[in-house]
Amino acid sequence: MPDVNVLEGFAMVWASLALGVTLTALVRRRRPARSTGVDLTGTVVLRPIDSPTQQELLNLAEPVPAGVRQIVLCPFRPRLAAGVEWLASDPPVANRKLGHLQYAFAALRLPFERVVIVDGDVRIDEALLTNLVGGLDEGAAAAWAAPRPEAGGLARGVLVQSLHSFDVLAAIGPAPQAMCGKAVALGADAVEVLRTMPACAGEDLELSSRLHARGLPIKLAGQARIPGRAAGQLQRFTRWMQVLRAHRPGLFPAVPVFFACTPLLLPLAAVSGDVLTASIVAAVLVARTVVAALAERTEASPQAPWWWLAGEVVLLVAWVGALLRGGRVVWRGRTLELGPGGSISTPVLRPTAP
Repeated sequence: MPDVNVLEGFAMVWASLALGVTLTALVRRRRPARSTGVDLTGTVVLRPIDSPTQQELLNLAEPVPAGVRQIVLCPFRPRLAAGVEWLASDPPVANRKLGHLQYAFAALRLPFERVVIVDGDVRIDEALLTNLVGGLDEGAAAAWAAPRPEAGGLARGVLVQSLHSFDVLAAIGPAPQAMCGKAVALGADAVEVLRTMPACAGEDLELSSRLHARGLPIKLAGQARIPGRAAGQLQRFTRWMQVLRAHRPGLFPAVPVFFACTPLLLPLAAVSGDVLTASIVAAVLVARTVVAALAERTEASPQAPWWWLAGEVVLLVAWVGALLRGGRVVWRGRTLELGPGGSISTPVLRPTAP
């Protein structure tokens, strides 16, 4: 049985650290940069996709500004709106997205000085493209948009309200800067890095690391709107935790210690019975709710600012799942073995149950 004083001291120190991280997020959190008056002529938009859902087909039908080429990279030609191009791409690699992009760089006779890569589940519009390309015009080698699920619930709690939102991670995380590949613009230097990248999972994390190593700047620019409600969120977050562990093992323990610690601090404060510790944990609750409320201010349909707590529970469960599964990842019906740096060291290509 641990000594009561030791337990109280441990709980107080942990709660104080959690409060410090939360206050830092409040002070340093910034809205993604927004650009105006950007000339989008000559911009190429690549949409890597395998089996588009109905919502993704609707996203692909969204009009793009004049002078912008939108090219869908897919093994078969889906139903596409007028003006949307298709490149037949069926890469024989485990990371299909990276394979689609590297094939497009090789097959398309384009300069790729300003290329925007947008996942199929993201709704594209002029504001998104203007912000991303504007980030390149301002000197970034890569400009990316923070994912913003439009539907309420757990995904919004994690990706918008919690300290694991990419807006917050970009503000308080260690170098290299966190980058999400849902929607990203690449200049010529970044395209060359991605073109020669070896097979790996988590290509966005690997790209940010390689750009940082070369001294090439990365910029958060805009928001990537994700309509609809995604299924299998726990499995997706578990894969994210596994990829994080493979790419940045030093940052992996920070998830339960700092970013998803509130569900652990609440019972710990109750067990310790210390009034000061309970007060600090209460301050953590208030501060994180304020972070969530500020994040919801830009939403067309704001969600109640306490979904972050459910989001932290999901992150904790996903973190434990990643710890138990190790490097074995189930991805698109296949089982892969992740090595250091997200390398796919032993792909098991037989289909498995999801």
